[in-house]
Amino acid sequence: MRRYILLFIIVLLFVPQAALSDEAKDALALFYKANALYEKGDYAKAVEGYIAILDMGLGSGNVHYNMGNGFLKLGKIGHTILCYERAKIFMPGDSDLKANLNYAKSLVEGSDLQPSSRFILIRMVERLFSDYSLNTIAIIGAILYALVILVSAVNIINPIFIKRSRLLLLITLAAFLLDSSAFAIRYYDEEILRYGIVIQEEVDAKYEPIDKSTTYYRLHEGNKAIVLQTRNGWRQIKRLDNKIAWIKKEALEEI
Repeated sequence: MRRYILLFIIVLLFVPQAALSDEAKDALALFYKANALYEKGDYAKAVEGYIAILDMGLGSGNVHYNMGNGFLKLGKIGHTILCYERAKIFMPGDSDLKANLNYAKSLVEGSDLQPSSRFILIRMVERLFSDYSLNTIAIIGAILYALVILVSAVNIINPIFIKRSRLLLLITLAAFLLDSSAFAIRYYDEEILRYGIVIQEEVDAKYEPIDKSTTYYRLHEGNKAIVLQTRNGWRQIKRLDNKIAWIKKEALEEI
């Protein structure tokens, strides 16, 4: 817990001084207070504190992670996984987060349901960049692109360096293309696809968005699904095995 206090402070320090208002200081105070409540075993109050920070627009991976821990202690597996998934967007390489998320998923009925397998090259790229956030991948890409431009410019200005820098240019260009592929895949998963987590104990997924419709299958608290559309209090969702159905809007919360 202590290291997350330190990380949260570091995040606030990187906020521009003009934006470091009384609200930011209040958020830090709330973070300390929520952590203290968690340590005392008052998990419900701790969760309320983390929610208050998010309501102020000053959330971070650490806040989502700590809130997930609170929900885990309260036995709310759906909300736990939701918080951990949100924290993963900020800090995908965190070992504690990975361990806690895997543990929470193991408690979910139907957690053995696996998504449709992707092409092997896509899986390899995903695995290679799995510990980096979307922003980090973008920064790496920008640096590699600048390096490609720099080496190319040097070769144009002074052709004598062409032979010496050819290998460097090819390696940098290959790395840039690999990073760009990882960015495209991650952007599609995080920004285009709308994933959600079931937060109710058991949910009937129906063929049509009406109460009297026949139940197609059942979802359980903590199950993950893709949200296709929302209409009249219903969500059309696609389960990880690509089965499409309708559920009540309040049964699932988007990541």
